[in-house]
Amino acid sequence: MFTPTFFINRSIDSEVKEEITSRLLSHANAFALFLSSNSKLSLIEAADSYANATNLRITLISLDGKVLGESGLSSNEVMKMDNHLSRPEVLQASREAFGVATRYSSTLKEEYIYVALKINAEKASFIRVAQTMDFAKSLISLRQGYQYRIIFLVSTILIIFTFLVDRWVTSPIRNISRVAEKIKMGDWSVRSSVPGNDEIAALARSVNEMAETLGADIAKIIKMSDVRSEFLINVTHELKTPIASISGYIETLLSGALEDKKVNRSFLKRALKNINRLEVLVTDLVDISRIETGELTMNIIQVNIIPIIEELVKDANEGKDKKDLKIYISNNTKNNINVDADPDRIHQVFDNLLSNAIRYTDDGEIEIAINSEAGKVNFSIRDTGIGMDDESIERIFERFYRTVTARSRVKSGTGLGLSIVKHIIEAHGSNIEVDSKIGEGTTFSFELKLNDD
Repeated sequence: MFTPTFFINRSIDSEVKEEITSRLLSHANAFALFLSSNSKLSLIEAADSYANATNLRITLISLDGKVLGESGLSSNEVMKMDNHLSRPEVLQASREAFGVATRYSSTLKEEYIYVALKINAEKASFIRVAQTMDFAKSLISLRQGYQYRIIFLVSTILIIFTFLVDRWVTSPIRNISRVAEKIKMGDWSVRSSVPGNDEIAALARSVNEMAETLGADIAKIIKMSDVRSEFLINVTHELKTPIASISGYIETLLSGALEDKKVNRSFLKRALKNINRLEVLVTDLVDISRIETGELTMNIIQVNIIPIIEELVKDANEGKDKKDLKIYISNNTKNNINVDADPDRIHQVFDNLLSNAIRYTDDGEIEIAINSEAGKVNFSIRDTGIGMDDESIERIFERFYRTVTARSRVKSGTGLGLSIVKHIIEAHGSNIEVDSKIGEGTTFSFELKLNDD
């Protein structure tokens, strides 16, 4: 703003001086006509007369530079004036059409702007018209005043515009930048508060969504890391226990017990039981690995589900060591129930759910209920065991999760079975639900598509 102001001021000075020069030149021509038409007047009288009418200073100069007449001065005062042939405006007028100069007058003690015009007249050779610089300065000041008002108005508009830009653009961007910096430092809870529907508000929402997503992902990663660490501890314990038992039984047998028929058969059965336990654990680990890598596929065919369930219930009743536990089927449909399922995987589902129910039910009953409705078959596995709290119900299907009770040595398990069940049921296009109360028992239920073709 200051740079153009400086050049504009210089331009105003130049324009005002040009305007005054043009005006004084017009007066010089007009006075020349006035002088020629009033030949009876003396030069001093003519100069005084025109000066009084125009409020200008009129000077008449001879060809050799002598002052012949000066408005406002007497004949004696005129005679005392210096030779004006060396004056800049007179020298310029002698060479060109007219001459212009601005300087301080030692005679009148004021600064003047002079315009000299060369004429062909008997009485004088040069007419010089002058005006004080006060008029020029007042005109310059007036125009500069307009300019300063315009500059003030433009400056005010720029300040307001800058404030609005800061409020609408710069400040929101700074806010987003601060939020991004905090996110970079690991503060996932921070959010950017930029209202509106413009691009900056959209950017703020995107940053917030990114922070929310990253925060959730990081939380899941941390949680999964904790769960995996816990899982490794559990798996290590589950592997070490049967391996140690098998090793102990074999060492005992090799130490001489092999010949004792009362001992060797019992030890071999116990070793086989621990081997089966290891086999289940390894199978679960393989399955969960295939689930995580997306390699677990289903071979969906028409399956009669009743023989599968009856076989599992029969094996459970024969192998149970809890005499007060009753395991049975409540089939409220026909004897042959054909569903669309992978027979091996659906067998695994019922086996895991039944084993889970047996593990947490010391006495009472375990019921497998079967009901059909609207082209679907509903299966529910209900037990009267220890039940679960709300937190466990929410997390029971998470990989590697085990309830507090399940972590005890008596209630062994890796926490993989229910996660595997959930993925198998979902791969069949269904969902598994759980309902449980502490001390009253737990019920798992899901549906499969009925196939009567």
